[in-house]
Amino acid sequence: MSDVEGRFLDALYRGVTNSEEFDRALELIQSMFGCRGAVFSSAEAQDPSANFIATSGWLKENLQLYLEKYAQIDPVPALMMSLPAGTATCTNRLFSPEQLRTNRFYNEFFVPSGMAESLVGHLYSDQANFSLVAVMRGEDRKPFDDGDIARLERLMPHITRALQLRRAFFRADTKTLGLQATVDRLRAGIVLLDRDGAALFTNTAMHALAQRGDGFVFDRSGCPLPAGVEARQRFDALLQEIEDGGGGGILTVQRASGARDYVLVAPSPPPSAQSDWEKERDGPGGAIVLVHDPEAQPSGMADIVEQGLRLPKGAARLAAALAADDDLKSFAAREGITIHTARFHLRTALARTGARTQAELVRMVVRLLRDFALAEPASQTRAG
Repeated sequence: MSDVEGRFLDALYRGVTNSEEFDRALELIQSMFGCRGAVFSSAEAQDPSANFIATSGWLKENLQLYLEKYAQIDPVPALMMSLPAGTATCTNRLFSPEQLRTNRFYNEFFVPSGMAESLVGHLYSDQANFSLVAVMRGEDRKPFDDGDIARLERLMPHITRALQLRRAFFRADTKTLGLQATVDRLRAGIVLLDRDGAALFTNTAMHALAQRGDGFVFDRSGCPLPAGVEARQRFDALLQEIEDGGGGGILTVQRASGARDYVLVAPSPPPSAQSDWEKERDGPGGAIVLVHDPEAQPSGMADIVEQGLRLPKGAARLAAALAADDDLKSFAAREGITIHTARFHLRTALARTGARTQAELVRMVVRLLRDFALAEPASQTRAG
């Protein structure tokens, strides 16, 4: 393996998680073949959001034009799919001179841009999913030959693996962001600690509790610390118990107002079950801290109901009020509307959700709010 190939592979695998390195890998393979442009692309029919194209050089400069006007008539992808995966060839072998002279893509886009030929590799395909690599030369470079094809085919297994890893990484990253967004909406304060007691993740509710400066503070590593001496000693003892293999426990934290926060300290899940963001920690250990503030008022309930059940705002506000043990008459008085309008909102909510009765609607709303930690499991609701 040549030095330039080694540098290319190094950048390629670093590019799995680093976009700058991935771009550098494209530039290196373009330079390696003495070309004007390069592209890695993959398409998934069942998940268009996973479609991916990365370019360098000439194609990067003309990518928007290609996608808007010429991608649909580019004949190369379809022809390459007829070849076995792992196979490379060049367009001067894919097409006859007559086909090139009459091809619209070739004559309207490719040649006028200064290009003469592409060296293309079929990385993999599965049903309607496929992935390609290509480098494009101008007239200043001699035609591709058997040596160029063999060289690209030698690199293609690495490119295939890197693209698969990159796709998996970004899917996991997206999932992690979604999980974090969900945890951020929870009413309870949540902190994930590594085995050294440093915070890996802290949700919005926990930040709000600490910023209040009444019951909790954060140390320099982001770990929440109870303000009271006894509570802190108990907290430290529970963390030590978890480090020693124990199951943790519960403590209460007294606030200046006289109210109490209830705190659960528990071991983190084992590696086979841990969440993506927890995998940053090295080896076993770590803890989850959950803080429940009984005085915290649910916020955004109507918004959650509106989005979760696809209700108009008025119907969503009524449904949230009913789930909070309200009734039509008191809701109408508080909202400044007539009882007839309140009943209209109820009929709308029933029709949109498919619920047959007010009680069934309330059960649906309570289940939804429980998922967002905005309703207590033991909550009782009326169906008046």
